[in-house]
Amino acid sequence: MIVTHDDAKAFGYCNAGLRKWFPRDGVSFDDFRQQGVTTDWLRATGDAMASRLAEAVEQQHAQQQEAA
Repeated sequence: MIVTHDDAKAFGYCNAGLRKWFPRDGVSFDDFRQQGVTTDWLRATGDAMASRLAEAVEQQHAQQQEAA
C-alpha cells in the first residue's frame, strides 16, 4: 500500500521530521513527495513514527473498504 506526502501531512507530520527518513534504499524525500512509499518501506526504517503512519494509512484504507 502506498503512503503519500499528503497522508503524512494529514496525520500531522512536519517536513523536518519526515526528512529524517531519507535518503534510504535509493528513495529521496523528493521521490516520497512525488510518488509516495509503501507501508513496508516505512516499517523498514525502524522509526516508530513511520510505523505509526503506515498503520494509520492501512486502517484508513480498511475503513474506506468497509464503507464501500
